[in-house]
Amino acid sequence: MSKKWSHKACFEHYCVKPGNPRWSWSGRSDDGTIVAVTCWQDRFENGIDLYRSHTHLGEDGWSSRPGHNELIRNLAWARDNCGGEVRIIVAIPQDRSASPRSIRECFPRPDIRMRVTGLDEASGDFVLERIR
Repeated sequence: MSKKWSHKACFEHYCVKPGNPRWSWSGRSDDGTIVAVTCWQDRFENGIDLYRSHTHLGEDGWSSRPGHNELIRNLAWARDNCGGEVRIIVAIPQDRSASPRSIRECFPRPDIRMRVTGLDEASGDFVLERIR
């Protein structure tokens, strides 16, 4: 049986600290060299090679929430200071059709690193591609 992870434990696995343990979807290490982001499992494309945000799917109010704003800041930090590299936490939603979604289960994927290849800070849309 695999380990049951809390969201907090996933962040700790990467030695990153989220701004707020209740609403953060991303975190950064104290020295700023590691950024970890939470990604919905069902929104990966081509296996786990590509991830596109879906802020345009009618997730009411998501773009104005503190967790989203922090996520965009951390993605910009990774782009500007970490060669675009981020670590991922995979989240499985309680209900895929809910808005906003909540996490049923999550786990880190230390074997996979992604790179921020697109980031629109105004809209909050972003693209991550797997580093090979």
